[in-house]
Amino acid sequence: MTRTSAPPLTRRGLMTAGALLAVLAAALPATLPTAARADEASALAFLEALYAPYRAGGMGIDRTDAAVMGRIFTPELAAMIADDDARAAADGEVPNLDADPFIDAQDGEIGDIAVTVADAPGGRMLGRASFTNSGEPKIVELVLEETPAGWRVDDIHWPEGTLRGLYSH
Repeated sequence: MTRTSAPPLTRRGLMTAGALLAVLAAALPATLPTAARADEASALAFLEALYAPYRAGGMGIDRTDAAVMGRIFTPELAAMIADDDARAAADGEVPNLDADPFIDAQDGEIGDIAVTVADAPGGRMLGRASFTNSGEPKIVELVLEETPAGWRVDDIHWPEGTLRGLYSH
């Protein structure tokens, strides 16, 4: 029985193999479309649409329009907001949400808006909006959930609390 052995690995051979692996590893993400990348793109488009009115100098959403609320919030969160608004109106009180949740303020001069999204646990996305309000830097984080109708806001996090937290008492 004749035994043959593989030629010894040379430094040049190792360097060539390493370079080839590096090129393949760098090209792989760009050549393989993934559902995650599509989710990220659609979540970002949703978030961009939410902040488009602020870029145009507009403000807020019409919370009295159920169709608008349904296009923005998950059904559960939209119902929480609507129920609290109705309760407050019936009692002659201010609702728990007494500001624009997307800018964490009642009003202001919004500028320098930048939005990003990243994966979050449970198949969700975490949106982040950074902007200035009357020259002050602000950051708002939005928990996005994909529903059969598309991406919707399931919570908003501000430095002092969360949207869902307003309704947890």
